[in-house]
Amino acid sequence: MSFWDPILALFSLPRPKRRRAFELDEDIYRSLQEMALQEQRRASDLANDLLAEALEGRRVTQESLEFWHILSRREQEVAALVCLGYTSPQVAARLSISPETVKSHVGNILEKGQLRNRQELRALFAGWDFSRWE
Repeated sequence: MSFWDPILALFSLPRPKRRRAFELDEDIYRSLQEMALQEQRRASDLANDLLAEALEGRRVTQESLEFWHILSRREQEVAALVCLGYTSPQVAARLSISPETVKSHVGNILEKGQLRNRQELRALFAGWDFSRWE
């Protein structure tokens, strides 16, 4: 308990948010300082925003990975080719299945991911490397 706790309690004031500190690599610190100067912001505000962005990106990546793992192997193949921009007939030819089967797989993928269309599927996996399926 700090010196301020009883005073804050007396006036029914909330405790201020604690600021956390951590060490940065020297190169990262210099880059952060340069960016903050360019953006005319405090380095601590920029660091908080960058960290929040990184955490959100990691959360989205984790959700994408979890979704990927609920797909069957064939659905993964179809999803990868769709994300690479292949049409249903092209996916069918590549996987030696009918275009109707491709459409069925795509429908199942979209349903499992609660996605509305192929564009949302591509957006979900944007940045993923599907080159092994090319």
